[in-house]
Amino acid sequence: MTQAKTIVLSIAMALVVATGCRSFPIATPAMPRKSIPSPQPRPDSKPITGVGILGDSSSDEYRADDNRGGPYAATTLNWVEQLVQSRGLNFGPWGTWGEPRRTGYKYNWSRSGATAQSLIDSGAHLGLARQVANGEVSHVFIWIGGNDFATWNNTYANIYNGLVSNAELQARIESIVANISLAVDTVQQAGRVPMVMVALGDRGIAPDAIGQFPDATKRQRVTDAVNAVNEGLETLAAARGIELIDVNSFAISLRNRIDQNGVMRIGGQAIDLFGYGKEPHMGRLDDDDGHAGTVFSGLIANALFLEPFNRAYGTGLAPLTDEEILRAAGMAGGR
Repeated sequence: MTQAKTIVLSIAMALVVATGCRSFPIATPAMPRKSIPSPQPRPDSKPITGVGILGDSSSDEYRADDNRGGPYAATTLNWVEQLVQSRGLNFGPWGTWGEPRRTGYKYNWSRSGATAQSLIDSGAHLGLARQVANGEVSHVFIWIGGNDFATWNNTYANIYNGLVSNAELQARIESIVANISLAVDTVQQAGRVPMVMVALGDRGIAPDAIGQFPDATKRQRVTDAVNAVNEGLETLAAARGIELIDVNSFAISLRNRIDQNGVMRIGGQAIDLFGYGKEPHMGRLDDDDGHAGTVFSGLIANALFLEPFNRAYGTGLAPLTDEEILRAAGMAGGR
């Protein structure tokens, strides 16, 4: 693979995992995730009647409190909103629910800026567990932890700069895994539901991050910590019989669509993965967070939600087509 293609793929992976923050942290997976046979049987395949989410702004609705998109707001949608619009999936009724949920779909407990600790402190896992116990939620998706190694809150920089001792870093790694484990266990104790979880990404190998944090040895210290968390999540997933997903396979699946200039073809449209802007041909929003635009969010819906649930639990959901994704973004046809 050429250097240009490698850089472009790092941008693609960044759009998947570098959200939930105040500034855009380029991110890629810390290490390839391997499928680990689970010693625990998984829940039987069953229809999706309600989907619950624990996460950060990777999953927090664009059309709620964050109000992304400016003049393109009506067609600035994240992956959750697109699955409601194009597949009719039930993430709960739309409403204003108060803290910690705020406004959005009732079963989506994602909160912009959330960390593994703040998820637990807020009680979001308890709220979702009640919905599982009540029979409202049949399937659960967890995507949390990116903000525990973010640039906007200095967690990445503090580790990189040695402001966190080795003992403190080990305690932080264990705390992240323990908090995510507590969330998983709390939900599973409420009911045996199919569950998919996304592993953490490593910001340290992408071009923007290298420019901001140029010392490779210091970056490796953060990478090692991210790897350690993901090893803990692998163990958790295997022990609890849940599906753990990484974004390497997603980015690789896109490589034939992306040219060396970072332009991705979706249907008849050219999407600029390097571009920031509210206009839907930009891969990233210029919302000070650099969140994935509507088009890329549709691809996230396919790769990180629909495909894993279909593969692991036989849900049989059709992937979003290019045409559906473009329609959600307010585009149709050619360039």
